[in-house]
Amino acid sequence: MSGILFLPPAMPAALLPDTFQTARLHALRMDDTHISFIAAMHADERLMATMGGTRTESASRRYLLQNVEHWAEQGFGMYVLTDRASGLLAGRAGLKRTQSRGRDEVEVAYAFLPASWGKGYATEIAQALLSLGFKRLSVDALAAVALEENAASCRVLEKCGMRQIGGAGAGGVGKRHYEIRRAEWPLPAADAAPGIGAKIRV
Repeated sequence: MSGILFLPPAMPAALLPDTFQTARLHALRMDDTHISFIAAMHADERLMATMGGTRTESASRRYLLQNVEHWAEQGFGMYVLTDRASGLLAGRAGLKRTQSRGRDEVEVAYAFLPASWGKGYATEIAQALLSLGFKRLSVDALAAVALEENAASCRVLEKCGMRQIGGAGAGGVGKRHYEIRRAEWPLPAADAAPGIGAKIRV
């Protein structure tokens, strides 16, 4: 034997915090303890109508595993969101690395249970993720995708200064692809939507 010890490649250190807070939301790094909540989200017909339809529990487990692995491999990923005032689970959001339109991108993603709709939470968390992404990741731009029929989500992205730049790749019929570049962030105060610029507590 040569005596050479082969070690597995080291995983990257976390680039984003395991937890942070916005004015009204508490974000906790998604892990395998969150399966019940993720499955409940994926079974909610009103929510999943904006995301291509409901998913089975086995599909929810695959989704969760993919996101746990993404955190381990990339050093950032998805969070589970709790309403700070009520303590109730509200949704999920985060940053994820994707392949779109033939290039590598980091995408802002979020989804909330219907009970949390209409409260401005999506704008609040999207703004926080854009801020964290540009501060802590080596990216020139951040992206997002929304269904054309999901007008509320499209408005959220536009409030955050993201620009529509076309469809989401070859399979992107019915979707809008958005982007904001580092040089365009943060938004000038005069252009910021209500709540933009709120402090993030890590």
